[in-house]
Amino acid sequence: MDPVLDRTVIEEIDDLLSGATGRGRDYLLEDDAYRILRLIGFDTPEYLLVTDHRQLERTDLRSIPGGRVVCKLLSPELSHRSEAGGIRFVDKTKEDIEKVLNDFTAAAERLQIGLSGVLVAELLDIDDSIPWQLLLSLRQDRSFGPVITIGLGGTGTEVYQKGLKDEKGLFIRTASNVLEKESNLKYLGRTMFYPIISGSTRITDTPAIEKGRIEDALARAAYLAESFSSSSTLTSNTIEELEINPLQITRDGRLVPLDALMKISSRKSVVTYPPQDKIDRLLRPEKVLIIGASASRMNMGRTILRNLIAEEGGIGRGNISLIHPKAAEIDGCRAYRSIGDLTEKADMTVFTIPASETAASLIDEIIRTEVSESIILISGGFGELEGGKHLDIKIRKAITDGRAREGGGTVVNGPNCMGIISKPGGYNTFFLPEYKLSFNGRFGGRTAVISQSGAWLVTLISTLSEIFSPRYMISVGNQIDLTVTDYMMKIKDDPEIDTFCLYLEGFKPGGGKRFLDISREIIASGKKILVYKTGRTAEGAAAAASHTAAMAADHDIFKRLLEEEGIYQAWSLEDIEDAVKCLSLLGRRKARGNRVGICSDAGYECSVAADRLGSMILPQFTEETVKRLGRHLPTEIVDIHNPVDTTPAITTAEYGKCVEAILSDKNTDCVIVSNVAATASQENLKAGPGHDEDITRETSHPNTLIRIFDSTDKPMIVCMNEGIIYDPAVRMMERSGIPVFRKIDRAMNAMNIFLQVTGIE
Repeated sequence: MDPVLDRTVIEEIDDLLSGATGRGRDYLLEDDAYRILRLIGFDTPEYLLVTDHRQLERTDLRSIPGGRVVCKLLSPELSHRSEAGGIRFVDKTKEDIEKVLNDFTAAAERLQIGLSGVLVAELLDIDDSIPWQLLLSLRQDRSFGPVITIGLGGTGTEVYQKGLKDEKGLFIRTASNVLEKESNLKYLGRTMFYPIISGSTRITDTPAIEKGRIEDALARAAYLAESFSSSSTLTSNTIEELEINPLQITRDGRLVPLDALMKISSRKSVVTYPPQDKIDRLLRPEKVLIIGASASRMNMGRTILRNLIAEEGGIGRGNISLIHPKAAEIDGCRAYRSIGDLTEKADMTVFTIPASETAASLIDEIIRTEVSESIILISGGFGELEGGKHLDIKIRKAITDGRAREGGGTVVNGPNCMGIISKPGGYNTFFLPEYKLSFNGRFGGRTAVISQSGAWLVTLISTLSEIFSPRYMISVGNQIDLTVTDYMMKIKDDPEIDTFCLYLEGFKPGGGKRFLDISREIIASGKKILVYKTGRTAEGAAAAASHTAAMAADHDIFKRLLEEEGIYQAWSLEDIEDAVKCLSLLGRRKARGNRVGICSDAGYECSVAADRLGSMILPQFTEETVKRLGRHLPTEIVDIHNPVDTTPAITTAEYGKCVEAILSDKNTDCVIVSNVAATASQENLKAGPGHDEDITRETSHPNTLIRIFDSTDKPMIVCMNEGIIYDPAVRMMERSGIPVFRKIDRAMNAMNIFLQVTGIE
């Protein structure tokens, strides 16, 4: 019988934990931790617990093998007992153990900590050097639920902390993924320690451990973590954390826990999710209510009203109502004195009144009376500031009460958000006038941008405004109710969506696991997810929490878990912007591989490009391509190879022929074309005084590259270096669908990102 799968074992463990939590304890001493590890199938050393001298007199030491033992000071208040002299190796005699008990009692008094006893354990013949000691842990992550980690233990933890934390030091997976088992070896193989202990390196040419032992240990820890998670209904207790360090690899290839720390609680959580049909009414409303629009001046609410009215084919004045204490109408839309005066129910309410007791009471009334299916709460100050905490609590209670009613109550987006722009819904609730933020792009219509930061969303749209106009632009703010994941859930099956672009600052408790589950579905359907996540450092996490009133997830865990699901994580704001640009403009083009052809009219760019290949490789051109290039290049001064240095003297026509040759080469999967613009032989300026260039001519540099781009299905990125006088040429190419960058290193990085996102590594 496998003890991990035995229901009676789980019940016995739950009873043991209940005994501890019932006495007000949030930890288990090492003897109880050993007992639990034995119950789920781990070998542990033989041990005894000695609490006082009288018990020691009655103790039979013969149950512990060998002539010597290890004695450990047990105290929940002492985390590093070896540094405090809390570990001793002595002969297995009552006299020696009694002396240790006296010494530990004195040490506890000196350190002013409670002494729970002395663990007297079997002393094993072990090798404590790297890599014979591992660290295995489970943790109930606030965002992602049960997470399992394994890596170097003992002194090896210092190696991990100092040099391998962001690389190959640890195996990190959710417990649910660990229990799928089939892919565990894949992720173990990516670590530094596993190839060594499995005998796959010259360090250890024979396995240090029996085959399957690591995978079995992971599965046992994962089953324990899932069974005693805060969301598990099988048990009444939660194992918040279990750390086994070291988990010893013995000379006969077994895994034996030597030290174990377990933190426990009786915490259980039940999560309810907003009703999906209400989110649909929010994204595609027919009737809209606005609260906070001024009748006499332009304020936030009035700007939103004007934006709604201005949308052609959108909601229309006849379907927009307002609440105003005096006015009967504003901008041709009917206004009512109070919520009670409304004559029909709204699909969506846009709320812009600043945070106050009055505002919170009004929101409570809307939710309680269900006069609106949804609310976009633009105003800030409800939860991210200390003074607004009580207002936040009031609104959350109203939402929770609504969830208990039939239909699930009103859904709320925000607070502290920019609003939403929904093309399917035909509306714009951003509180910015059109002259401040216009949407002129004809690309990106198959993208949904969902952001916890409204300001970041605005900067992204503004930066790419000439080319990018997504299907949805959703600012969720503090996520008092609706989250990024709720919107992903709602629109994941939209056939008009190919890409999700996300800005994240934190998850609600348990929200990370649901995010991963939904993301897995989206990725499996062939769609792409791009993420920029703040809170990578302790300081960054604190800043994110203060902004959104959300808890930022531990970034090491976040990074690993998203990588596993195939989600692209941008490490700079430029990267996420470039990913959006490339996916929007290159559409559904997909490279067959990572072989890049590079063409530039500057030698330094060729050198920089070769230094910035990333995951790409430089293929050799075919003999036919070399001949074609030779017909258009000054071979007396240049060698023909990849990258191609055409020299600044090349004409636009000849340059275009070179690009065509590189694109048609069977050895290239993608192409980067660069132009250091200040050359007299290429036409790349807008018509103007002092020169006879005109980029609108069919033979101009941008028009030549546009024709070539349209003739191929290979991914192609252009770089046009130098100053603002070349901006018209850049805009001309981008409006035609070519991703253009102003520096060669950024162009190279952008192609790397595109290949990674589309599945070419």
